[in-house]
Amino acid sequence: MTSTTTALWQLSASDTAKKIKQSEISCEAVMQSHLERATQTQVLNAITTRYDEQAMADARAADQAIAAGKPLGPLHGVPVTIKENVDQYGCATSNGVRDFEELYATEDAPLVQNFRAAGAIPMGRTNAPELSWRFHTDNELFGATLNPWNKALSPGGSSGGAASSVAVGVGCIAQGNDLGGSVRGPAYCCGITGLRPTTGRIPFYNSSALSERPVTVQLSSAQGPLARNVADVKLGFEAMTGYHSLDTWSLPPFEIDRPLPKRVALARDPLNVGLDPSVDAALDQAVAALTKAGYEVEIATPPSMYDIYTTYMRLMFTEMSLAKTAVVDRFGSGQLRRVLDHYLQLSQPFDLAGYAQALSKRNHYHREWDQFQRRYPIVLTPMVTTPPYQAAADMGSIESLEAVLESCSNMASMNYLDLPCMSVPTQSRGLGVPIGVQLIGPRYGEQHVLAAAQAVEDGCGCPVEELLQL
Repeated sequence: MTSTTTALWQLSASDTAKKIKQSEISCEAVMQSHLERATQTQVLNAITTRYDEQAMADARAADQAIAAGKPLGPLHGVPVTIKENVDQYGCATSNGVRDFEELYATEDAPLVQNFRAAGAIPMGRTNAPELSWRFHTDNELFGATLNPWNKALSPGGSSGGAASSVAVGVGCIAQGNDLGGSVRGPAYCCGITGLRPTTGRIPFYNSSALSERPVTVQLSSAQGPLARNVADVKLGFEAMTGYHSLDTWSLPPFEIDRPLPKRVALARDPLNVGLDPSVDAALDQAVAALTKAGYEVEIATPPSMYDIYTTYMRLMFTEMSLAKTAVVDRFGSGQLRRVLDHYLQLSQPFDLAGYAQALSKRNHYHREWDQFQRRYPIVLTPMVTTPPYQAAADMGSIESLEAVLESCSNMASMNYLDLPCMSVPTQSRGLGVPIGVQLIGPRYGEQHVLAAAQAVEDGCGCPVEELLQL
């Protein structure tokens, strides 16, 4: 083994995997380093439950596999984290709900199985708001997760624990899920990178679930990786993908191999909500990076953004209203009921005819965007229209919740369209926290989004590296 001045937890997933395969470092030493880092940063309250003994045993087994000359996966020995709302054998799938703290999973969810098959080692569970229904990560079971840049700011939600932990070097890749921006929003707030793939790319099924998910959730939710750089996000995505019979939406890995123009539509404010100057500057930085990488960037407005956003929010609020009696009133805290009541005051739920029409209209919007993306395969928009918002801003008045929702409208709209999209940070420009942008690709075109994201990262750097020195 060779020594290094860089702590093992500071290494990227790709560097960790490479050094393990070259026998420069051991899996056991890597895991020990990450567990020590988790202890150092536990004030963030990003990790809800640790399984140190099991993680170390898995790491030693990974070292033994190397010694025995067994085939190694692309993430062999790499520490990862799993979100509280995903089944992991022997762990409680609490989803931040006190009544579910003993809802132990009897098997791994398919994406956890895929992670393990790639050689990754789960080291802990990450925090989420109750039922993963908020834009901030807090619950009465585990408490609030802090933003590693500024504790007064939100780490985002609902994958706030995933984003906060991986940002400071706890795990190389974090798993999250995204129904209205729950991967991308926390990535934005914590200055890292997050991918929301097309639904079905990464299989999802929880055997612990009390019921099937509502229709809009099935159509619009996706599992995705968060990491400190684009290359690691790509590794995490490739490791988790794959068909699984228990997820009827899942697909085998594939790429749509058709030539696409290297052209980007710049949509500065497609919903006309107004931009903070720092977000405007972030878009300028992304444009410069993409142009340098050979992309042609044109100002263009994608179709029907307002209708897409308002329709999607009403669909979500309709399904939330149906869940209120069945789930929230039965299991939710007063905190969650307050947020849901505010949600339902902001948008009138659909009646049955309106609900059916809104689901049907989705095909129309898909066709519009497909035509638009034939000219502009990549669309560049704000991720959030303001810098990261204050912690618990969604718990204040109805007006403060409405402001949070409005600022996040660009990212929420993409779930209705089921398009692959990423949050990519740019430089902070003296704000003390990075600002990022959103890159949107064509359906099943994750490779194109990842390539554009790499171009932005190459031009803007990885601001989160500052946190690794703390």
